[in-house]
Amino acid sequence: MPTHLVFITGATGFIGAHIATNVLKAGYRVRLSVRRTDQIQKLKQFFSDFSDQLDFILVPDFTKPNAFVEAVRDVHFVIHVASPMLGQGSDFKRDFIDPAVEGTMSVLNAAKSVPSVERVLVMSSVLALIPLGALWGPPLSVEENSDTTIEVDVNMPIPDDEVGHTIKYQGSKILAHQATKDWLKKTNPGSSVLTFHPTFVIGPSLFQTKPEQIDSINKFLLDTVRTGNIVIPPVFVDVRDVADAFIKALTVPVPNGQEFIVSGHPTSWGEVGAEAKRLYPDAGFKLEPPPDEKSTLTVSNRAASELLGVRWRSQKELVDGVLNQQLSLEA
Repeated sequence: MPTHLVFITGATGFIGAHIATNVLKAGYRVRLSVRRTDQIQKLKQFFSDFSDQLDFILVPDFTKPNAFVEAVRDVHFVIHVASPMLGQGSDFKRDFIDPAVEGTMSVLNAAKSVPSVERVLVMSSVLALIPLGALWGPPLSVEENSDTTIEVDVNMPIPDDEVGHTIKYQGSKILAHQATKDWLKKTNPGSSVLTFHPTFVIGPSLFQTKPEQIDSINKFLLDTVRTGNIVIPPVFVDVRDVADAFIKALTVPVPNGQEFIVSGHPTSWGEVGAEAKRLYPDAGFKLEPPPDEKSTLTVSNRAASELLGVRWRSQKELVDGVLNQQLSLEA
C-alpha cells in the first residue's frame, strides 16, 4: 500500500539512489538515514519532487546496537543498502566487517522491536554466496538458498592491492549474510527478511556529473572495453533492474529467508565488446573476444525472475547504460 512508510539506508549511493527513487515514484512515504547532516540537503535537492513524501534521520554510527531504533519507528518496510564499499578502508575488521555485520544486526534488531514492520530487505552480494577468493579460481555455479556456511579467517594476511581490496569487501559480505541467516534461525521476527545478491551492478548513475565520478563497476566495464584488459567475469545486472527487484519484493508473497540472486541475461566479454563497438564505432574500443572464453562464475536468477517477476534489460540497454552517460560526460 503506497501510503506505507519505507525506511531506507544507503540512498546516497549508486544503487540506493535508484531504489529510493523507485519507492518514491510508487507513492510510498520514505524515511532516509544519513551519516552526516550535509547529506540531507543533497538528498532534499535531488528528491525535490517528492518533498511531501520524504523525511530524514541522522544515524552517524551504524555499528551501535540501538542505532536504528528511532529510524524504524512507525515503519512498515525496511530496505538496508548501506555497507562498506570496495576499496574504501584499509582495516579488514574496523572498516569492513564491523560496519557490514553490526550494521545489519542493528537494522534487524530494530525492525524486530517494531510491530508495524512487515518486511526487511537486505542488500548483500553474489560474493556472499561463494568461497572467499573464488572469483580467481575454477568455474563455479551459484544458486540461492544453498544453506552453505562459508568460512572467513578474520585474522588472515591480506595483500594491499586490488585482489586484497576485493577479499576484504567479499569477506564482509559473507560474514554479514551468515550473521543474517543465523539471526533468522535464532529469532522469531514478526516480519519477513529477504536478502538480495546482485552480480556486478552497472548502469546510469543518478548522481554522477563529472567523468571522474564514475562508479567502481562501471569503471571496470569501461576500462575493459577500452583496453581489452579483463579483470572480472562478465556477470552483470543493470542497476535499474536491481531497483525493480526491490520494489517488487515489498509486496510479492515469498518465503521468509528467501535469497535472490539478481543478475541479468548471461553474456560474455566478447559479446559486451561487440555491443560496445556497434553502439559507438568511433570510440576506439579495443576489447576483442577472448579465445575460448569461459566465465568463472555462472549464476541462476530463477527466484528473482519467477517469484518477483523481474524482466531483465537487454544487453544493449545494459552496455549503453554505462557508455552513453560516460561518453556524454567526457564530450
